[in-house]
Amino acid sequence: MGSKQIFLRQLSACHDENHWFACLQQALSGVTDDQANWKREDSDHCIHEIVNHLIVYNSRCLDRFKGEPVPPIEEGNESTFHSVENRDWSVTMAQVTTMMDEWVYAIQETKDSTWLVPIHEESDETWGTMIANMMVHTSYHIGQIVYIRKQQGAWDVEEESLF
Repeated sequence: MGSKQIFLRQLSACHDENHWFACLQQALSGVTDDQANWKREDSDHCIHEIVNHLIVYNSRCLDRFKGEPVPPIEEGNESTFHSVENRDWSVTMAQVTTMMDEWVYAIQETKDSTWLVPIHEESDETWGTMIANMMVHTSYHIGQIVYIRKQQGAWDVEEESLF
């Protein structure tokens, strides 16, 4: 199994195929607008905000991977949880799905040699390392989403899929 297949498998585990943890599609399946915007406390992030954050970071990584310019986030990390467009939940769901599908396509189109190339000339970080970190970051936030759904009483333990 080559690097491309490993990354595609990891992306699938994060996006649309349950493995050792619930994938993003499973974690978000059936989430209503009220559930997406529910917070236990004001200091917490809701599911909608976490998905906004994933869209921002994973889209930025994708743009960089495609060779497109990626400006710095001027407002800081916290701003990535809040959509400037105040998207409705169904639009956010469609956007995260489309972005993850675009990642699958982008990885399918790469050569194995891509994974060893630095992400830019001032960096020692390779594309392989960056994408592996992005997937760990995504899985971390999937865990937060599942935890929030459990707090809401909106998570069906029977649907959990572990190896």
